[in-house]
Amino acid sequence: MIDLWSIVLVLTATIIGAFGALLLKKGIDKYPFRELITSSLLIIGFLLYGLSTILYVVALRREELSVLYPLVSTSYIWTTLLSVKFLGEKMNKWKYIGLAGIVIGVILIGMGS
Repeated sequence: MIDLWSIVLVLTATIIGAFGALLLKKGIDKYPFRELITSSLLIIGFLLYGLSTILYVVALRREELSVLYPLVSTSYIWTTLLSVKFLGEKMNKWKYIGLAGIVIGVILIGMGS
């Protein structure tokens, strides 16, 4: 039986990782290259990535990699949605098709587990 707690941990990790990516992007856009070391957004982005990895490792201790790894692809969904909302990036039909493909793929792999 699939461990629901592990799935929640991985999905939480993907959301945290997506926020980490968002902050990395905002951090590198705000400062010149020489001053990146002092960018608080960049540092917080790295910390969020680290937390995301820790949650993922904890989840892997409880569940099979073949069950959890496909869920990691949901990070593309969260990153895209956050980029649209907070960075003003634009969506087009190909991006929507790609996101739908990710959702369908995760569902199909989940059904096979």
